[in-house]
Amino acid sequence: MNGHRQDGLSFATLRAAEAVIDTKSLTGAALKLGISQPAISMHLGRLERAIGTSLIKRVGNRIIVKEEISRLIRQMLELERRLKTVGYERSLSRLKLGVCTYCAPLLAERGRVLGRMRDALTLRVADSRRLEEMYEEGEVDAVFRALYPLEVAPELTAELSFEWVGTAHLADFAGGRQGLPLVLPAPHSPLGALARDWLREHEIVYDVIGEVDDIMTAVGMVAGGLAVSPLPPYLRDSPPVDLDGCVGLLPGRLQARYGMFFDERRFSLRTALDIFELVREALGEVPPPIVVARQRVANR
Repeated sequence: MNGHRQDGLSFATLRAAEAVIDTKSLTGAALKLGISQPAISMHLGRLERAIGTSLIKRVGNRIIVKEEISRLIRQMLELERRLKTVGYERSLSRLKLGVCTYCAPLLAERGRVLGRMRDALTLRVADSRRLEEMYEEGEVDAVFRALYPLEVAPELTAELSFEWVGTAHLADFAGGRQGLPLVLPAPHSPLGALARDWLREHEIVYDVIGEVDDIMTAVGMVAGGLAVSPLPPYLRDSPPVDLDGCVGLLPGRLQARYGMFFDERRFSLRTALDIFELVREALGEVPPPIVVARQRVANR
């Protein structure tokens, strides 16, 4: 009797492989799924043992994905997603749209943005990572969320700018050894990863004093003079938000990509495009940049 156990293919392994396919990086895949890089390597090992060949090959520092295997993996995961929605209540009159926590205040304050579509939509608010899960589980029909730095963008994609905002007294605080106090989204989130990449690229010395995925918590810490945070400019025109006395403390803007994913069985392309254009237009209504205060931000 053969005591060797044949590894099977779990959907967790297939999703890890899909993340590698999307990012073409083990590190990027781990960041996207919020797991460790060794865990990604373990899943790739299981995949290789199950199918008898590898998904990737390395050429120097580059990772090349075998296209024929990647197509099969995507087909298997698409089948899983379709099976999960068997029996889905298609008779529901309201479509469910998931919106990330960094855009939700805009839609809440400017409810008129969606116009007549507002009556046909139910908004679900969550962080980007949770929105991914909700979409895969069929809990929402479409999502509008931030994209990971190396994530393959969907067809409907837009850019949103973020300014590094804080109270003026923090400009001099950056000259000390502690660095600039920041509140950032969690590192496994798209905006958290993007913000840390930006800070590293610009050689900014900083201390993270809080990690949040709720933009209103970040706004409260910024308005209270506790920290600097990347905030979308539209918040300065939102009545619930009081950013008086806040200035731009770092030059330049953080450019984040946002994408809309939608279930083609529930959303027609025309409807999805209409909603996407309305949201993108609202996000594009940004005031002029905040004047950057004179500061002595320490560089690494």
